[in-house]
Amino acid sequence: MTAALPPTVVPRPAATTLIVRDGPQGLEVLMVRRSLQASFMPGAYVFPGGAVDAADGSPEHRALLDEPAGRLLQRIGDVTEVGEAALAHAVAALRECFEECGLWLGAPDHHGPAGGWAALRARLHGGATMAALAPEAALPLATSALQPWSRWVTPAGLPKRFDTLFFVTRAPAGQVPEVDAGETTTLAWVNPPAALEARSRGEFPMEFATVATVESLRPFANVAALLAHAAAQTRLPALHPRVIFGADGRISGVLLPGQPGYDQAHQG
Repeated sequence: MTAALPPTVVPRPAATTLIVRDGPQGLEVLMVRRSLQASFMPGAYVFPGGAVDAADGSPEHRALLDEPAGRLLQRIGDVTEVGEAALAHAVAALRECFEECGLWLGAPDHHGPAGGWAALRARLHGGATMAALAPEAALPLATSALQPWSRWVTPAGLPKRFDTLFFVTRAPAGQVPEVDAGETTTLAWVNPPAALEARSRGEFPMEFATVATVESLRPFANVAALLAHAAAQTRLPALHPRVIFGADGRISGVLLPGQPGYDQAHQG
């Protein structure tokens, strides 16, 4: 008898950011390892990110952007087909990066607030919004530093699903990333080919969409080439992987559009 498939879960909006820099081996991207107690992808290496909060798209955040809201909606909302939700996705990306690895994206080189970044980050962990923190940092919310890279929707049939915008951005000079010791336990600057090699040896656990995203960085020798390519993209439709379930109800594979068996895979 075939096991019953899980009920369909509506994907929750989310944002993830690829923070990149030039290293000795070429392009490097910042990755964090999720806690083994995390409810989603425990123990896996991922990019900083998380779910969009209701407050992220608020007028208070819109008023503090470093670019006109119309410009943001055009270059992110239109390109990724999320429309007005682009504002909330972009603010969520900034917030999650500061929360998970302590980096205030888009800050001028070697900028630091009067009381230091740690104090502001502690306030964010305590429930303060980015709109409340920006004046204390003496900075706007630098959504202009974020370039859309891709959009992934977690396959139907999984207990947690996200509709995630992936952004790319240059690492802010003079800031040092630190884990939050809660959701994330380790961070590493990794060269994409080296990370993929380590994963093949079982030394660097990554999930499907993360692996595909790291693969997408392979062609770029440096940050300038990557960001130029990102800025030139005009359409990034959502990618909808599908999972294959075995007779026992467990996932036996993941497929992308165009791959054999995709049309027959679970659609929810």
